[in-house]
Amino acid sequence: MRSTVVGGVILCATLLLLVAAAPASGAPSALASAACGTPLNAAEVSEIVRLSDLDTLPNSPTLPRLEGTAARLNEITDILVHHRDRRALFALGLDALEQEAVLPLQRRASAFDDPDYAHRLSTAVMSQFLVNLHGEFGGGHVEPRWARHFALAHDCSLSLGRVALAGYNAHYTVDMPRAVAAIGSRPGNARDYFTVLDTIGRNTDVIVERTKAVFGNALGPVLDALSFNGVTTAGFGGFNAINFANGLALQNPSLRAATEAAMGAQWKSVDIAVQVL
Repeated sequence: MRSTVVGGVILCATLLLLVAAAPASGAPSALASAACGTPLNAAEVSEIVRLSDLDTLPNSPTLPRLEGTAARLNEITDILVHHRDRRALFALGLDALEQEAVLPLQRRASAFDDPDYAHRLSTAVMSQFLVNLHGEFGGGHVEPRWARHFALAHDCSLSLGRVALAGYNAHYTVDMPRAVAAIGSRPGNARDYFTVLDTIGRNTDVIVERTKAVFGNALGPVLDALSFNGVTTAGFGGFNAINFANGLALQNPSLRAATEAAMGAQWKSVDIAVQVL
């Protein structure tokens, strides 16, 4: 009997501590409310959670679904930029590319052998980020590469360049090949894949312009690297080829584990390299 009473007391005390530690009703958690910028209010956090819940997108044809996903990314980015929240450092670059380069291309069906494939590719890449952003703001699961980016965004002692490149590393090193795999890409889709990625490579100046407009020149050489001029452009093209090959390999059960390991090693090597920024 005594052990039952003691156990009940311990359980009640534990519940009281959990309640005391939780944010007040309607208030966002400290993690969700700010990443070194001005705090988001509860309505803004709830809106980001709603917009990043891709299960609520209508089951529409591929182009409207792509446009709907991009519109949600744009709304989220506007909220984060308004607060100069560091979680905008990657989001605003992705948003700028989608609005100014990718969507105009995707609306020209004649640019592709299979327009539906191209639409699904761009949607899948954006979705990788938005699903993890949903976890960040909703207190759910966040995959390690994006957990790294968000953790750095909350550390105000770090340079903006380091935070930004953590996002681009996650996006290009892991998200891109996983998106290629997720939509069942085949070698015959290579032309459409490279049409999308080459367009991105030719328009990365919009990342530079948009980032400078919000955060000034604080990112320094990082913005120069993202301009993809000269040798950097050639390197980006080679990286695109590796990502497409990795996306194909991920669909092969006998190659999946080794490919995931190689992608993880590449992500880690870049993460270590950008620590000097």
